[in-house]
Formats: sequence, C-alpha cells, structure tokens
Amino acid sequence: MIFDDILRQVPTDAVLEDVCVGIFWTFVKTQYGSGMCATAHRWIEDPPGALIDGAGSLVGKSVHDLAALYRSASLTARALALAAVSASCGPMTGQCEKMRAQELVAARCALSPRPLRIALIGHFHFAESLRQAGHTLDIFELENRCQPGDIPVTRAPELLRHADILLMTSSTLITHATEELLSFVRPDTYKMIVGPSVPLSPVLWDYGLDAVCGSMITDAEGVSLAIRQGGTHKQLHGCEKVCFLGGDKH
Repeated sequence: MIFDDILRQVPTDAVLEDVCVGIFWTFVKTQYGSGMCATAHRWIEDPPGALIDGAGSLVGKSVHDLAALYRSASLTARALALAAVSASCGPMTGQCEKMRAQELVAARCALSPRPLRIALIGHFHFAESLRQAGHTLDIFELENRCQPGDIPVTRAPELLRHADILLMTSSTLITHATEELLSFVRPDTYKMIVGPSVPLSPVLWDYGLDAVCGSMITDAEGVSLAIRQGGTHKQLHGCEKVCFLGGDKH
C-alpha cells in the first residue's frame, strides 16, 4: 500500500509531540514537521467499539507504533495514523506550483483541442465550472453519500478506463481505495490526488500519479489551535495550497 511505502521513509525515532482529533480535522506534530487529515467519521460512522488505542497518552508515542491504526476498522483512527505519517515524511520532490488544484485542472483542459471526460472521486466545489466549460464529468461517491447524478464508486472498474483526467480526493487514502482506483485508468490518463489529507511524499510518484495537490502547514501552532476550536479548512490560515508536478508528462 502507498501508506506502507511512505511509512518506510519515516525516521524510526519520529514521535508525536502534539495530537488533536478535532471535529473536522486531525492534527499531528512530530519533531520532523506537522501533518493533518480529515476526521473521517463524518463520512462513515465508526463501528461500535472502535477506539483509538492509547488515547490520552499518545504524546511521546512512536509514529511507527501508531501506524498500526491505519489497519483499524475506524476511519477516525486511520486518519490519525495518516496525519502522523504525513508529519514525518518528505521532503516532496517534483515541480512545486503555488496554485489550487482547480487551476491545474483548468490548465490541463486548456491544452486539449476537444472536451475531456473527467472522473472525480468525491465532490469538488469546482466541478460545475468544468461542466460549464463543456467537459463530461463522472462523479463517483460512496453509495451512502451519493447525490442525484452521482455514480456509486462500485462502478469505477467499468467506467474509469474512459477518463482523460482522474481527480481523486485525498480521502481515498483513508478509505484504502487509492491504489485500486489507479489500477482502473488508462496509462495516458492524467492522474491527480487532491486535498489536505494527502502526505507530501515522493513515494506517490511511484504509483503513477502526475500531480499531488495538498497543503503545506506554515503555522503549526495556528493550525493546531484552529482545529482544537472546531475550525473548518477555510479557517486554517496557517496552510498554503500547493501542487507538485512529477513524471514524464511535464
């Protein structure tokens, strides 16, 4: 799994210095940096009895030990493990652009002489602007979260091969779906993963991604404070959106 490959790049002495599992976001600080991840129980309810083992005494715990939570049935626990690894991996490689994912998608679309078929895994606020530009959108979502017009993600194996651009939310890392989704697209499909939950690790290039769009935490104390007070992503002012480009297509 991508997570396992990233974990191998985490120093063995990495330990948690600060932990916050907020209502919207989960934050972790280690001596190597800071990471965040969506608190995922809002999408799928954690199963009865699902716990974060050691809650209340996680500061000082080894990141490598905490990483076992990524196999938990609890998406909340998985998000915590992913945030901890994100806080300790890197540095990211590739061409760094200080831009939003929607700007990158628009730039890719502008290079095409014809309308494109774009597969979105999850909902993106800029989807309608792509449709208005004449592109065909296939929006995939978990069955319990499907809105009118959405496609259940269970149909991805038959439909993703038609995509010219694949745009995945970083929450696919929490649901353990990223690798499988990437296996369904054509080699020439432009593949992106987007969101604050994505670890900025060069390991992602090994999986054929063309762009990694995430958030760099520039003010760890400010982000931690906002998350503790129930802040949404728009209220986390210590983050900077960046897109890393890598591979042979750039």
